[in-house]
Amino acid sequence: MHGVASPSFLAFCMTPCAKIHLPRIVAACLSLLAAHQFTTTASAQTGVAPSQTGLFFDDLRNRAALFRQQEAADESATSSAGTYDFNRGEYTGESTPDEERPLGERTQLEESVGRSLGADDFRGGYVGGSRRRPGDYTGSSSSPYPATTTFFAPTYITDPFLAGKRNIKLGPVNIGLGLNGNLEYNDNVNQAHSDAQDDLIAGLYMNVDANYQITEQQRFSLSVTMGVDHYFNHPELSPNGKDFNLNVFPGSTLAFDVMVGDILFVIYDRVSVRPASQTEFALDDLDVFGVFQNDIGLAMSWAINSKTSLSVNYNHSDSLALEDNFSETDRTVDSVSGSLAFTPTGTYTIGIEGSVSWVNYDEEFNNDGVTSSAGVFLILPITRSTILKASGGYQHFEFDTPPAFTRSVSDQDIASTQAQIDTLNAQAASINVATSPNPVQAQEQLAAIQEQQLALQDQLAAQQIQKQQDDVTESSRSFDSNSELDDYYYNVTLFNQLNARISHQLSFGHESSLNTSSNFLTADYVTYAVGMIAWRGARFTLSTYYEDAEDSGGRLAEDVEQWGIDALLTHRLNSRLVLGLGYHYGNTDSNIELRDYNQHAFSLDVSWAFNRKMNVGVGYRYLTTDAEDERQSFDQNRFVMSMNYNF
Repeated sequence: MHGVASPSFLAFCMTPCAKIHLPRIVAACLSLLAAHQFTTTASAQTGVAPSQTGLFFDDLRNRAALFRQQEAADESATSSAGTYDFNRGEYTGESTPDEERPLGERTQLEESVGRSLGADDFRGGYVGGSRRRPGDYTGSSSSPYPATTTFFAPTYITDPFLAGKRNIKLGPVNIGLGLNGNLEYNDNVNQAHSDAQDDLIAGLYMNVDANYQITEQQRFSLSVTMGVDHYFNHPELSPNGKDFNLNVFPGSTLAFDVMVGDILFVIYDRVSVRPASQTEFALDDLDVFGVFQNDIGLAMSWAINSKTSLSVNYNHSDSLALEDNFSETDRTVDSVSGSLAFTPTGTYTIGIEGSVSWVNYDEEFNNDGVTSSAGVFLILPITRSTILKASGGYQHFEFDTPPAFTRSVSDQDIASTQAQIDTLNAQAASINVATSPNPVQAQEQLAAIQEQQLALQDQLAAQQIQKQQDDVTESSRSFDSNSELDDYYYNVTLFNQLNARISHQLSFGHESSLNTSSNFLTADYVTYAVGMIAWRGARFTLSTYYEDAEDSGGRLAEDVEQWGIDALLTHRLNSRLVLGLGYHYGNTDSNIELRDYNQHAFSLDVSWAFNRKMNVGVGYRYLTTDAEDERQSFDQNRFVMSMNYNF
């Protein structure tokens, strides 16, 4: 599929496993959101270290705290979960038994909250996305809403609901296994204005979630979701262009935790294989390609005393395109980031943060460089139901000068040579040796013209070859001459629980990050979302976003303004059946002619829980895109069936 994610990836994200139990964990989700969601948009990997390192180190400190207070933390988290009583239409204080919780609830928890408050939502299958987030292929999507998961930190850092338990136990090893299968019919997989190609797409995915508590101070953790997609009719239109496409979901991680005194060390390796999108133009089929990304790192959290903690993280990241014609995006990034947090009273946290990243492109499409940042952050509970999270500071980017390039042959040069050949052809056609009063002289003139023709044809062939070489050279470089950035950054999130039924959140910020079509881009954004329990069994969320993004330069530079609205209604019709309705509108305005477009997306989902182990769901998606360039406009219908089984 030519979009931000493969159909099976979309289908898995909307499976009943991720939705059927949402009402029973909403209360706990909201409290976790206030505690953990340092809503930011990029990482040191993407050139915005302060934003994500705040969340990473917040999670890392939580991870260390779990080692110190595992039993108390488990009891507290479990008792706060509660369940939704459908008959009474309210949440009770009783927690759901561990064996009844679906596999993946723990790892999907914060993303479920994010979706309910307007964050990453794949239901619409729309291709519009944030331009400030294309550089981080490991992120769950390019949604315009701030991320609820981090780039560096594994997504399984906290374990409040399962308390280490899984559905299979082999000696000291706890293992959770889940199987997801889905089938989709898509009537326009190439998102074409005309000559649309339909296809039947099948996907099969395995979710493995395991841990091995070696000692009280040492633990192995594995969390991975991976599988394959198959396009039956047009495999060449799949993101990787193959019959079977391997997908490893973002967040798939192997980690080893060890406590040494008061210091927690985490060695981790995080992998993702997924479709990615360049930012040159979201509607261009050629801007979607498969990416393999591997991040290996070492992180530590040191509780210096009861009020102060120090966290440091080193990360080495390799990103490789799975298609040769996108190999110019291949790159390596090494990052070092740190955070010093101070919690004097146990209620608020203030600290400093900083990072340095070294960026290297294998084929020099963009320029190699060094990004750095330094700033402060604050986590402040204003009231019992309101929390403020903010960070701000300074960013400094330095990139190499792009290689010099001068075109040897232009279109005008080729046109001029062709015109000379046409003139000689006309002259030769006007000479008739047989009827000429001086046949010898006419023959000599004709021979001279033919000799010039041959010379010009050789010249034209050489010019065409040289122009092709110039075209290849030019297309293999962004030629972004903006080699330096000195700018501020800030990210602010204000979350408020109005009452037992309504919560809302406001986020806004200004930041710069790595880009795929230029060295970097700078963006201002604001998002707002409100979620409410509308009536018994029903939850409604409404969110909106605005983003103004500007590329740093180069031949593909573009300034874009985006805004949109998202709405989602889920209704638990009974204890087993859940209905979901979704709508998305997005508008994109570009400074480049024929780049504007707007989109409408509608979704309908029905999921049924056969038992505590198996869920099935059916869904429908409709997407319509109205582009300024009519050739980019298209409609798309998708019908999806999915099944999730936890062993």
